[in-house]
Amino acid sequence: MSRWKRVKDPQDVVYLMSFAGNEHLIKAFADLAKQLGRNFTVLYLPQCQTAAAKLAAKGIQTVEFADGFDFLLHKLQIVMQARLLLCDNYYAFLSGCAFNQQRTHVVQLWHANGAIKTFGWEELTTSQRSAADKRRFQKVYDQFDEYLVGSKKMAQVFAQSYHVPQTRMNVIGYPRTDQLFNKSWQIQVSQKIKTQYPCLIGKELILYTPTYREDKTGKPTMNLPEDFKQFVNQLSGNQRLIIKLHPHVKAVEKQLKQQLNSDKVIWVDDFSTNDLLLVADRLITDYSSVIFDYSLLPNAKQILFYCYDYDQYAQQVGIQADFKSWIPGKMVTTTAELIKEVQQPLEATDFTQFNQLWNTANDGHATERVLQNELKYIQK
Repeated sequence: MSRWKRVKDPQDVVYLMSFAGNEHLIKAFADLAKQLGRNFTVLYLPQCQTAAAKLAAKGIQTVEFADGFDFLLHKLQIVMQARLLLCDNYYAFLSGCAFNQQRTHVVQLWHANGAIKTFGWEELTTSQRSAADKRRFQKVYDQFDEYLVGSKKMAQVFAQSYHVPQTRMNVIGYPRTDQLFNKSWQIQVSQKIKTQYPCLIGKELILYTPTYREDKTGKPTMNLPEDFKQFVNQLSGNQRLIIKLHPHVKAVEKQLKQQLNSDKVIWVDDFSTNDLLLVADRLITDYSSVIFDYSLLPNAKQILFYCYDYDQYAQQVGIQADFKSWIPGKMVTTTAELIKEVQQPLEATDFTQFNQLWNTANDGHATERVLQNELKYIQK
């Protein structure tokens, strides 16, 4: 089908979106494409409807897609017309796309600034997959002509996880981090949060962002230790805990709100995790990539890794082998240890070494460099 729909001289710029948060880059590419007289289209998965609607309101062409005959018959044509194809994830259908190698440039942007969990060939379940699955995986990885990353560390992870050469890695910066350097955005959002939640003003704010977890059936789950409420009860009068769960575990949020009913726990539903990082004095997480963003913010003081299921998670999901050697904070495995750490006076952490490892090229100007870098592929 892709050979049938392939055009001799593709001209368009296409962005495949499975995660929100990169809208400023999408807008920049849309503007560039318009200047060059190219069509620009965002093909997005259903979970990105809200972000896509905002882009559409700015005049950007957006098209929803999902695997199936409709995609094969209609949406695949959009992909095959791309001179520049920007991807924020692994898309299985790419394995079957017969691109014109001389005319189409395929770029992997990814959707996180660093990696804690394993993926690709390093993911634990990959070895158990069929030979056909493995061939498909590698075909997708090989389709990417270029991987845009923010550090040599992430380049090494990609090369190892995807079995692709280091020469395809471009340490140019991760565009989504540019917003984290925007002073006016920092001030505006933090003030807005505290205006809407005055109970946070003057308090030491602790943000807890546990990573996404699934049970054995693949259903989203939240398996906090039974004694976690003790942690809430032990917070000081000046501390407030903001809990922000992964969007896919909304079903268990209501139950958790009832279990942790306390005036020391604040649920902020109308701001994103990225927004809430701006007011957090301490960040508690586990295996979430949110640490790579938080460490760039001027208000970042401390990260605690509450890994109560470390061994189980490492065996079932997979964690980067050197995780413990570079985390910029203390790892605790029990609620008692977490309580002890949070009761200590807050001292600011120096994230310089961590950022030199993972945020090497993330300086607030990644978008400019990416646009300049990809310009030659649009114009050729």
